[in-house]
Amino acid sequence: MSNEALIARARFAVVVTIGILIAALIAWRVLTGFSVGDAALIVVLTLPLLIALPRLLRGHRRTYAWMTLAVTPFLVVAITEAVANPAGRVWAALCLVVAFVLFVLLIAYLRFTRGQA
Repeated sequence: MSNEALIARARFAVVVTIGILIAALIAWRVLTGFSVGDAALIVVLTLPLLIALPRLLRGHRRTYAWMTLAVTPFLVVAITEAVANPAGRVWAALCLVVAFVLFVLLIAYLRFTRGQA
């Protein structure tokens, strides 16, 4: 498989994983009792992902680099909820796994495109 094909697949995987992460977060908060605080949490966590989406689709390496930092709040919220809230452990674990997969995919994309900067 050529390097361009790997890059295209990594880019597609990142965008799909962002969609899954946003959907999992919204489903988690809605199915476990939605409140105003949950709406604020969803906005705060998803806004950087949505802002970055157009540049991710165009393959901007810097956006992929700072997106690794934008995934961190998802990891923190999911770990905190998994430990502190037994009722939300399954959803927290799902979000944690998806956020970790997104982080790995972002790093993979950066490695695949290392020489193209």
